[in-house]
Formats: sequence, structure tokens, C-alpha cells
Amino acid sequence: MKRIVSVVLAAGGALLLSAASAQAQVSVGVGGGLALPTGTLKDGVKTGWNALANVGYDLPSGLGIRGDFYYAQHKFKGGVDAKFKFAGGLGNLLYNFKSAGTIHPYILGSVGFMNAKTDVSGAPSETKIAFGGGAGLKFKIGSDANLFAEGRYITVNTSGDNANFIPITVGVSFGLK
Repeated sequence: MKRIVSVVLAAGGALLLSAASAQAQVSVGVGGGLALPTGTLKDGVKTGWNALANVGYDLPSGLGIRGDFYYAQHKFKGGVDAKFKFAGGLGNLLYNFKSAGTIHPYILGSVGFMNAKTDVSGAPSETKIAFGGGAGLKFKIGSDANLFAEGRYITVNTSGDNANFIPITVGVSFGLK
């Protein structure tokens, strides 16, 4: 599986670099929001919060790549005084739809690795492959700045049942020249 992820990321990177032009835009961003557990994860943990930092590269064609550092934290249900945490990195392929106004929709596919752990003494932590997809909106707020709001569905291949969640993130990104 690691080989497949590496090949997909390398192919996407090569495609983007081969199509590079003077109008390409590098950006950095930060954001945060809700992390909604789904499936069996929802049975054990409450809605939590997430934080995100990223670096992206967008081409005039609408294609882009983005690397995310992601962190989320959830409290356990049932009066357990402990937290369930995700931390990891995701590589994303994006497509930014062209629009005439100041609102620009986009879709993204994500693949990477997440570490899942609890702060319960003696509980194991594991780093597993994560993947997902979603959509978002960018709102232009300056010559090189955007607000963004996005939602994704992410699956982490943890032992036993997969851990599935929906991060809803709002943030700001700045273009670098």
C-alpha cells in the first residue's frame, strides 16, 4: 500500500511540475474547526476539534497539490477522563473550479499517515495509512489572501474497525510570491 501511495504522489507531483507556469501560486495556510466522528468511532468518542497547517501549490489550470499537517482531539464518552488523538500528514490533489467572482469552489483527495492514540496509561498508539476526500470554498479577502471552509471524510486504517471522521475546517491562506 505504501508503494501505491508513493507512486500516486510522485505522479501527481510530476504532472503539476511539468505544467508549471509563471502564474503558479504557492500558499501557506492555517485553520481549525470541528472533528465529527462517524461509524464505530462515534460510539466511543464525542465531537472534537481539529487544527491544520498547510503548504500548497496551485496552477492556472485549476490543478494543485497541498501538504497538510493535521491534529485532532476527542473526549471519550461515558465519563472516561481521557482523550483520543489523531496527528499526521496528508498529501492532497486539488482541483480549483474557475469562477468569475470572489468565491472559488474546490475538491480534494487526500492520502497520508495518521497516528492514533489515547492518553490512557499503557494504551498503544499506531500510525496507519489515512485517505479521504472532500470539498471546500475559498473566499478572496485580499490580493494574496483567502478564507477557506472545507469538509472532508477521512478514514484511518486502524487495527480492528477503521476510524472514520469528518473534519470541518475554517481557516486563512496566504499566497507567496
